[in-house]
Amino acid sequence: MVRALFPKGKEPRYAFEVLIKNLPEAVLNFSHDGIGLKALDPTKTALFDLKFHATALEDYVVEEETKVGLIFTTIKDVIKRVGATEKLELEVDNERNRFSLYVYPKRGKEVGLVRRFSFPIVQVVEEEVPELAVSFDASFEMDSGVFDDILSMVEEVSDWILISVSPEGVVFRGGGEGGKVAEAELGYDSESVFNISAEEVASAKYSIEMLKDISGNLKSLSKRVKVELSTNKPLKLTYEFTTGTFSIVVAPRVD
Repeated sequence: MVRALFPKGKEPRYAFEVLIKNLPEAVLNFSHDGIGLKALDPTKTALFDLKFHATALEDYVVEEETKVGLIFTTIKDVIKRVGATEKLELEVDNERNRFSLYVYPKRGKEVGLVRRFSFPIVQVVEEEVPELAVSFDASFEMDSGVFDDILSMVEEVSDWILISVSPEGVVFRGGGEGGKVAEAELGYDSESVFNISAEEVASAKYSIEMLKDISGNLKSLSKRVKVELSTNKPLKLTYEFTTGTFSIVVAPRVD
């Protein structure tokens, strides 16, 4: 038996909602250190790396490493039913070949309605995901809500976004038909950007749809997002929250 209890259901909910939008299936790995998931999207343009730390969970029991295949269309409607302040408990019963989710009030199972959703454990081919040998020349942290707002602004005129980081600050820019342009510039004195690191200009274009799918949910998971990039190379987004870390590496757009 494997059991993991999250003190706040919003953290696994928002993380899984990002995965549901981008992956058809994946393998959830329960180890003594915690819960992990690492997978490439079908187009091979994004790598998702999610970790929930055992020490940050309210309760965590695992006798031996256990892997569970998830078909995301199966759990899509269930995840929506997890309230932000409710507790979520994951349970794996290998003898019965069942994977279960329990949702109940934050005060515990004894004081309110307990909802249980159970699924047969499925066999999912776990794709070998190599470590990415990518170095980043520039990085910054920023308010995750502001980051999402800027993506929404650029999305109104463009399906791509150019992110440029320099010693002076960060620039976001997108362009569309009819000469439409949306641009936001944040300097060192901005209240929304922190820890800018760049010896020279680093910039690249990325799919606005992919980044918006990520930020739309994860802005509610973490107040800050760390952004790392190099010129015309992949972008890495990292969101840290109470029970874990979610990192996503997105390939640059090639026009």
